[in-house]
Amino acid sequence: MIGILVGAQREAVKPSGHIGVREFVIIAIVGSLCGMMENNWLTVSAVLAILVFITAFRSRTSTLEGSGFTTDLAILAVFCLAFAGSSDDFEHGQTTAIGLSIILTLFLEAKDKLQRFFRETITTVEFSDTLRFLALIFIIYPLLPPGDMGPFDAFNFQRIWMFVILVSSVSFVGYFFEKFLGQSIGIKLTAVLGGLASTTATTQAFSKDMHEEPENENVFWQATSLANAVQFPRILAFLSVVSPKLAVVAVWPLLAAGTVGFLIATFIKTPPQVTPTDKTGTIDLGNPFTLGPALKFGAVLAVIIFLTKASTVYFGTHSLIWTSCIGGMMDVDAIAVTVADLFHSGKVDNRLAITSLLLAAMMNAIFKTGIAFTTGSKRFGLKVGFSFVAMFAAAFIVLVFHAPPN
Repeated sequence: MIGILVGAQREAVKPSGHIGVREFVIIAIVGSLCGMMENNWLTVSAVLAILVFITAFRSRTSTLEGSGFTTDLAILAVFCLAFAGSSDDFEHGQTTAIGLSIILTLFLEAKDKLQRFFRETITTVEFSDTLRFLALIFIIYPLLPPGDMGPFDAFNFQRIWMFVILVSSVSFVGYFFEKFLGQSIGIKLTAVLGGLASTTATTQAFSKDMHEEPENENVFWQATSLANAVQFPRILAFLSVVSPKLAVVAVWPLLAAGTVGFLIATFIKTPPQVTPTDKTGTIDLGNPFTLGPALKFGAVLAVIIFLTKASTVYFGTHSLIWTSCIGGMMDVDAIAVTVADLFHSGKVDNRLAITSLLLAAMMNAIFKTGIAFTTGSKRFGLKVGFSFVAMFAAAFIVLVFHAPPN
């Protein structure tokens, strides 16, 4: 089956006179026999014979068009897969070998699409940033020391870096959603995707667009409200990863704020036909990943955690409210991490944790309202401010009348 699967694919894409399905079936049979007999000398001899065969074949057909190196690698892969599927030393060897052969065939078949994707769709900057993002996860994180350390046990470098990875992942995915979907589906989806990546950048972009196209003020008000309403389910999803228990007790205030934001965006009256410019709804999120902002977030997070734990020791847990208000203007996600950490350790109760989260988000909303005033217009800032007031009023009302038990 492995030989037929890969060989048929090679037969379909190569001209006559090249290695096809019959040769691949023979290679698979040889690999299966070597796997069943488990004779090292036989296996080595078979591999050497295959290499001699490939070399001789290439010397005879080197002038033919299309004699690529991929088929040679596929031959060795088929031998190894057939060997693994027939050997008793590999647990679930048959299932694994067949599954890998299907994946191999899919990649061989997708040659043109893969080449077009990596050569034309993905830019060099995006590919390099993806490598940096993977290095952030698989190289830097394992090298960091585990465990709490430093004054007040405030520094856990692996834990801090894990939150850097988590927050960077949201922006990284949001960037590519915006790249592949945003411009083709419309301003509303652009608002949602931009809200997932950065509500501040989204508010800035729509305020700028409103200043350039004041006749579409309600369109951009609707988009800004929609983008910032996404922040609350985003925080809830973030908490469900960091501290599931806190996510459970915070679910109703956060959902109330998000729901009101979505309702406001729904009931805002917009012109039936909008003809925005080509740049409308374009959110400049920069590169998909840069190390500078990640390090900045990690540093801000470390400072906020240190100040929060120090103020908790010296001034009690209620000082968390003040640190949340101050830190929320810099980064809501960093406050969410800090609050979740204190809640997980039992140093703050349910009500204080949720109140601190909402206050941090509210201070961030005040900052974004200022952006709407300065970048957009006074009237646009008042409308955006109204949306924020309604969202946070709903959250605090639910918090008062649906207080979670401690």
